[in-house]
Amino acid sequence: MAQIFALEPGWLLGVFLLFGLLTQAVALVALAFFSRNGPIPASWLPVPNFAATITTAWALALGFAAADIWTANSQARHAAAEERSAIARIAGIAGPAMLGQPELMISLSAYKDAVRDREWGRDRNARPDRDADLAIEAIRTQIVRMALQGTPDALVAKMSDDFDQLQDARSARLALGLGPRTDYKWYLVFFLTFLSQIALAAVHADRPRGGRRAVTIFSVAAAVSLFILALHANPYVGAARIDFEEVRSLPLTDAADFLPAAAL
Repeated sequence: MAQIFALEPGWLLGVFLLFGLLTQAVALVALAFFSRNGPIPASWLPVPNFAATITTAWALALGFAAADIWTANSQARHAAAEERSAIARIAGIAGPAMLGQPELMISLSAYKDAVRDREWGRDRNARPDRDADLAIEAIRTQIVRMALQGTPDALVAKMSDDFDQLQDARSARLALGLGPRTDYKWYLVFFLTFLSQIALAAVHADRPRGGRRAVTIFSVAAAVSLFILALHANPYVGAARIDFEEVRSLPLTDAADFLPAAAL
């Protein structure tokens, strides 16, 4: 499913419209089968509430999938905001206006570049990047070195807390980018979509014209609903993805800012 969710909106809409047409075709075949012998005794037909039971199960499955998707998107935005905030706080303390730690600023810039170009840009947060890992270790080493060099404990503790938040936000981002390991919830929705169409055909066996209208309406509703969910299925992939804008806009002091004017 990941390859489908990464499609452009036009292609993605086309995929789900084809799926809607397929479910409609199955429903029409079922309707023709159920009504093939003309008028059907009422005792042979499912009661209308039977179709409502199946479509309710479909709606619940769709709702559970939607809840997971909206939760993942909310967590992804929160992780991006936390990551940006942590970098900004560390850079503020390490910058020339406070502690003046050029090596730490360079490591922060290296981390930001690795995330932008590879972790987020190339891999869409599906896997950690080695350069980002090395930058994280460099930041950790430099914070420890600052503590050993006599930097005030309060500042070291604050930077350590911000560094922990940076790592937690990165871990959350990568976990969300990896996404669920299976697509079973989508398979359940697809199966119940077909089953709902067949149920609608069964309860309309004595009214084929009304049955055709019912399955057409349900096909459109299912295709559009699934299309909208698919746009947001992975927070870092597809048309509605969360981009690197939040972290990209973060200004980091260049190492040249630590040099005296005569050296420039």
